[in-house]
Amino acid sequence: MKPQQTIAAEIEISGQGLHTGAMAKMRILPQPANTGIYFGRSDLPGKPKIKADIHSVLDTKKCVAIGKDGWRISTIEHLMAAFHGLGIDNVLVEVDKEELPRGDCSGRFFCQQILKAGIVAQDQPRHYTYIREPFWVEGMVCKQGEPLRSTLIALPGEDFQISFTFTSDHKVTGTQYYHYSLTGDTFVSEIAPARTIAFMDEIDYLRSQGLALSDAYESVIVVDDDGYRNELRYPEEIVRHKILDLIGDLYLLGPLVGHIVAVRSGHTLDIELARKIAGQMKPLDNMLKFKEAHND
Repeated sequence: MKPQQTIAAEIEISGQGLHTGAMAKMRILPQPANTGIYFGRSDLPGKPKIKADIHSVLDTKKCVAIGKDGWRISTIEHLMAAFHGLGIDNVLVEVDKEELPRGDCSGRFFCQQILKAGIVAQDQPRHYTYIREPFWVEGMVCKQGEPLRSTLIALPGEDFQISFTFTSDHKVTGTQYYHYSLTGDTFVSEIAPARTIAFMDEIDYLRSQGLALSDAYESVIVVDDDGYRNELRYPEEIVRHKILDLIGDLYLLGPLVGHIVAVRSGHTLDIELARKIAGQMKPLDNMLKFKEAHND
């Protein structure tokens, strides 16, 4: 079994929130084994904190927000993806606003800061959730008045893999597909740098809903009818970012072993699948039963 891990030194990051546009200061602090990942508000009386798990999710509108008792912390998915990709099990994330700093709108900046601080193994084994039977959820999204089905399936597997199909009738983005197996080395190079996408025809609506208020145009992938407004990091960067989000969202369950198949999924469906898995499976090691199920 692999050991649990934390960071070797405290990390401080300041920057603008992607949706609120507010400047925030964030500290990431190492924690003892078996603590888990916690988020807290350093600007509130008593510095309240909450464990980052599926039960703490408040909202999935264009990001994932967690919290309780009237306070919240939003847009945690890119940092959670960095923790998942690098195998970080035990940290406390303190922030002095309701949204995390956006970094470069991907997971790359957070990975760089974690690797700079260092990663240390701890004296307890990691606890995995093994997917031993299929789970699936479906949803509907509406694009230009046309309903489109989205699907997310969890299947048994020997490691953590994601097969994602991003579909769009937009003449610039089209349909993109990517298959990814999670390892620390490949996460940093293949998935972490993929940035958030923004369609120009949606930005005004998002701002009317209190979202996309930052000046992140130099960081996000901006798409209009004529093409991409900035240079892509990968030809299929959009679907890679969807995988980044999914890796972060599912880390609310802790480390997973299984194969995730996604078609047009987003945060809402990600969290719905995670809740379904959490409600029907034990969250700790089931290695013996997993092996028995695959030896029949």
